[in-house]
Amino acid sequence: MTPLVLFFTGLVVSFLLTPLVRELALSWGIVDHPNRRKIHAQPIARMGGVAVYLAWVLALAIGLEKRDIASMGLFVMLMSVGLVMVLFGVWDDWVDLRGRVKLACQVAIGTLVFLLGARIDVLSNPLGGQLVFPLWLSYLFTVCWVVGMMNALNLIDGMDGLAAGIAAIAALFLVVTGCYLHAGAAVGVLAALAGACLGFLRYNFHPASIFLGDSGSQFIGFVFAMAALVDKQYKTATAMALLMPLTALSLPIVDTALAIIRRWRGNRSLFRADRFHIHHRLLRMGLSQRQVVLFLYLATAYLGLFAFMFVLIQDRWALLLLALLGLGLVMALQVLRFIEWTIRRHVRQMNRPRR
Repeated sequence: MTPLVLFFTGLVVSFLLTPLVRELALSWGIVDHPNRRKIHAQPIARMGGVAVYLAWVLALAIGLEKRDIASMGLFVMLMSVGLVMVLFGVWDDWVDLRGRVKLACQVAIGTLVFLLGARIDVLSNPLGGQLVFPLWLSYLFTVCWVVGMMNALNLIDGMDGLAAGIAAIAALFLVVTGCYLHAGAAVGVLAALAGACLGFLRYNFHPASIFLGDSGSQFIGFVFAMAALVDKQYKTATAMALLMPLTALSLPIVDTALAIIRRWRGNRSLFRADRFHIHHRLLRMGLSQRQVVLFLYLATAYLGLFAFMFVLIQDRWALLLLALLGLGLVMALQVLRFIEWTIRRHVRQMNRPRR
């Protein structure tokens, strides 16, 4: 079945299921209460990831080629591990797990993925040849990849519609890239995810009536991680196996890296949340929630176009393109810091008592 059908199936099912999941979350008391760190002022239903997961699974089930044993085995693996991921997220939404417990569960998911055979064992070298990892290094890279993707989407989920919209945009660009490469499984997995996220976004965009919760943000990160591992043809067709999802999702990945560095330098727990993520900083500059989210959507679309450029150039130029991307991100962060510094100085001057 074509990616377009998978996309619209996921969209329609998610659009219809999300209100039901919202009512279920409210009846169970699985809500996100406002506090000093959070932006919303009223309790909001969580557990939106259940609707996204069910829409994704139904879209893939409808589009599954019943006579293709390989596709059926892949679908069962993704559905089963994804279900474990979502149930763990619902548990976290309900009882608010401690950071170390959450990390241990994520590592367990990454280990399960590795044991099922979806792993990073070979990377193509843009300069020629391949890098073959020993088993222990393959395990380390695979777990770090899965855990990193889950946390990247989880930490960016701090504003109405932000994580779901970024995921949908990045997934759509990767679907286009996969179609250009004539990839198989990865395209269907991401097309269904993009539709499920957009259907959910109808209720999650500001003002949101339901949040993704950890059940949603971590599940979406898990799907992105798996999309780069399940399709061997897709991996070998790209000059650098994991480069395109890394590029398309640069925004949440960089934000997560900055959060880790910030907390480490401040001698704070890596699991302690704060309000210094990119979206919080833009909000303090005077932008509204909608303006911040739309701006970050635009940035994600730009990064998605950048990711597509990797398939249009020769492999030996991939590292140069990656270096240009990194330089652009560093410059953007420096501009953001300069604007913040200018605003703070202006505020201090305005508040300075006049003689």
